Amino acid sequence: MTQYLVKELPRVIETDRLILRPFTLDDSEGVFEYASDPEVTRFMDWPTHQVIDTSRDWIPFTLDQWDSGEEYTWGITLKVSGANVIGAIGCSELNFKVSFGYVLNKQHWGKGIATEAAKALVDTLVAVEGVRRIWATCDSENAASARVLEKSGCVLEGTLRNWSIRPNLPGRPAGDSYVFARTIDT
Repeated sequence: MTQYLVKELPRVIETDRLILRPFTLDDSEGVFEYASDPEVTRFMDWPTHQVIDTSRDWIPFTLDQWDSGEEYTWGITLKVSGANVIGAIGCSELNFKVSFGYVLNKQHWGKGIATEAAKALVDTLVAVEGVRRIWATCDSENAASARVLEKSGCVLEGTLRNWSIRPNLPGRPAGDSYVFARTIDT
């Protein structure tokens, strides 16, 4: 039986520059902006959104997942520019292990935003009693994401061979992924 430890995650996480918060239907255009960009979705494990309805339909799914405790997804917003989402970050748990992932609009790449969001989530999860492992993977060709994971406090543990099929890299068989983790000793 799975024991969920992360049921009490905050709905809003604030950092110096960011507010991570649940999505609303008003976020559809912001989600579509990054989720329809082939450069942004290149290494994602979900297909590039072709129509805004895909983004619109995804938002209630994230809220249902939150309510069920299966997955927690926050929209990434900048404090200075208001409520428009520029990305997403989420996590899910299996027993004492929590995996996470993120995506960011390319207009905001290279500014430390993904690192700030990932670090905020990792720090939040470290504080949850009983969580012993926080981990994420990234495609072995995605050097920028590997740097984000390292800067968030995770350590490269190794390479997972033929770990993931990336639907936005057609014709490529399953690719290798790096696995990064932060472990919490008891």
